[in-house]
Amino acid sequence: MKLSYYTIDDLRLGYDPQGENGWRISRFLDLRDALEQYRSLPDDAVKVIGVSNGEQDVELARRLPADAGTWENVLVLDFLALPLWKKEEGVIVSARELVDALDIRWCLSVDRLVPPPGEKALSKRLKGKYLCPDVPGVFESAIRWLYLPGTGWISPTELKRRYPAPEQSFRYPAVTKYRVDGVTADGTFAPLEVSHWEYLMLARRTQERLDHKKK
Repeated sequence: MKLSYYTIDDLRLGYDPQGENGWRISRFLDLRDALEQYRSLPDDAVKVIGVSNGEQDVELARRLPADAGTWENVLVLDFLALPLWKKEEGVIVSARELVDALDIRWCLSVDRLVPPPGEKALSKRLKGKYLCPDVPGVFESAIRWLYLPGTGWISPTELKRRYPAPEQSFRYPAVTKYRVDGVTADGTFAPLEVSHWEYLMLARRTQERLDHKKK
């Protein structure tokens, strides 16, 4: 796949199909040129640096407002949900370069900021454990509490109250861990405290178990 790169000056300006108002996009053949342009844009703008295959653009990093008036460069994880992109080595290499170049310490995962992934394997304490969601197949309904640095534990309902539309305000909650309802293979209830990445791995494991039962 032949890749090129792009920047957007400020997503808050909105998209104008006429190209007269709204945000501006600039395109580059080399990541270093795109990174130079990204850095030249104002640091208090919701600016973007991303990658393109000529048909589809995918964000890699975005600058977002954080607490106390500060701003952060964050890694955008949308490409991990796209089979064509998550297997493209050039995209993975570019993402890693941006993490180092922009001192990135948070990842944007859909509607929240989460720490970068650590150890990928499930820890021993999670061996034989699965999620136990209230709504079958909706794994997020297994989450009882979320931990926000500087705030503490809050419920999913309270999170939605405080951050009703982060994709519109560009203010996303930073979530470092979850307390979830879990269950063992024999059906014993097992409440768990997990990182975002452990939660995702438990969700995959639970789905695999459900798929196996259907066969």
